[in-house]
Amino acid sequence: MIDSDYVSPDGELRFIVRLKDGDVTMGFDGYPWHTHGDILAAPAGSSAEARAEQFVDALLSNRSIIAVLKEQNAIKDIWITDDPAQDKQHLGEGELVEFRVWGGSISGVF
Repeated sequence: MIDSDYVSPDGELRFIVRLKDGDVTMGFDGYPWHTHGDILAAPAGSSAEARAEQFVDALLSNRSIIAVLKEQNAIKDIWITDDPAQDKQHLGEGELVEFRVWGGSISGVF
């Protein structure tokens, strides 16, 4: 799982996981949003690598909601969201956000 690249079944997304100096960094290739294994919520005592593995498993199993921010049909950022309603409230002029899962199904456009 560490130092892995995952491409969504529809070929639209690439998720990258890297381990460097004990830090696990994860994010969508080419976009600013990312997270680290050590800041993910998890049971006490679990390692950053174990938390990252759980995070990636949820993503690849379509249990995570992916937000895709677009402006004039161009993708500006992609992130995993816990609160789509909150994400919709922060859209700028001309922006929209699509919600999907890894498998490609769109769950909403706002």
